[in-house]
Amino acid sequence: MKHELFFLKSALTLLALAGSLHAQQPQSSYNSATRALADSYAITRLVEEPPPFIPSSFLHPSPANIVSNFTATEKKFRDILLHFSFKRDVTLQTIGPDGNVTGEYVRNSVFVLSDSGQRMEQVLYHPRSTITEMKITKEDVQDLAGSQLFGLETEKLAAADLSYDLVYVGAETINGRKAYQLAVSPKQEPNPHDMRTRFFVGKIWIDALTFQTIKLRGITEPHGKQRFPLFETTRELRVENQLFPSATTADDVLHFSGKDVRYRVAVRYYDFKRFASQVNIVEVNE
Repeated sequence: MKHELFFLKSALTLLALAGSLHAQQPQSSYNSATRALADSYAITRLVEEPPPFIPSSFLHPSPANIVSNFTATEKKFRDILLHFSFKRDVTLQTIGPDGNVTGEYVRNSVFVLSDSGQRMEQVLYHPRSTITEMKITKEDVQDLAGSQLFGLETEKLAAADLSYDLVYVGAETINGRKAYQLAVSPKQEPNPHDMRTRFFVGKIWIDALTFQTIKLRGITEPHGKQRFPLFETTRELRVENQLFPSATTADDVLHFSGKDVRYRVAVRYYDFKRFASQVNIVEVNE
């Protein structure tokens, strides 16, 4: 029994000594060679496979490329939107000198777009307006579903080169991301005697990577005897990798003949739902 304990202690001592010697020895030549070979291979891979080339035109597109990319991306967005219905809640108010609401117009609706881009509205809630300081006209209602929603109208976007001047203004940061700013104006002065043909005048901000519209700010012309507010529309709802409209706001003073009226607009767009069937509008004689 004593001999067995002696041999066991000796074996444990030898194992401990071997471990201590291994820890004190420098790295083996085999491991050093292996690491050198791996480093050499990594360097060779870096030389043989450089990072993908990114054209400078992508990192720094010309103003002409920015405008053309914007119009192409916006047309694609309009085509996608044709397959969606959405809800819109509108509140228009007049504001008194003390900041209190003096009148209100409410219109809540569901919208679908036809294949040609024409909007069809189903009004869900529309109580009698209490606004008395001014009149809500058909042009006001038209702008709510037109320039205030889209900026450039669909048919004018299709012929943007003929209808609008789009000028690159510069780059800035919006909510932590780079954006390009475009100035928008009609090529011809809007006709005040043709109030049905509306034009957006203002600025559009587009994402520098996707060229999708982030927001737009401007006014709709012509005015004629009417007055229309400076508004801002944001696109923050992400649906199928597209930025959809989320809100339109305005708080402006409208200068009429003999009086000024403070006018406030609050519009919410929501509940975008894709549908599969096509929508056509057919006129039927009464």
